Amino acid sequence: MTTITAPAAVDLTGHPAVDEMARDLLRATPAALAALVREDGGPTVLFMAAARDRFAERTDGEHGQHMGDVAHAVLARLGELRPTS
Repeated sequence: MTTITAPAAVDLTGHPAVDEMARDLLRATPAALAALVREDGGPTVLFMAAARDRFAERTDGEHGQHMGDVAHAVLARLGELRPTS
């Protein structure tokens, strides 16, 4: 999916809310994932906003340092959860 290097996004990868979102995406169809991820593997603006909002809901208003941090962390965690073959 995506490789993250921003310290704030890396820190979020192990957060329970990020893990929950990534596990939800394990059930997503390829077409649904394609709507969330740009061709370069990064999150779309809409996914960044949705991930940040959901993270804030799960954490009583906490946000990533930058808008894309949560979405990047979710995609990175999704990549860790997906089986490799």
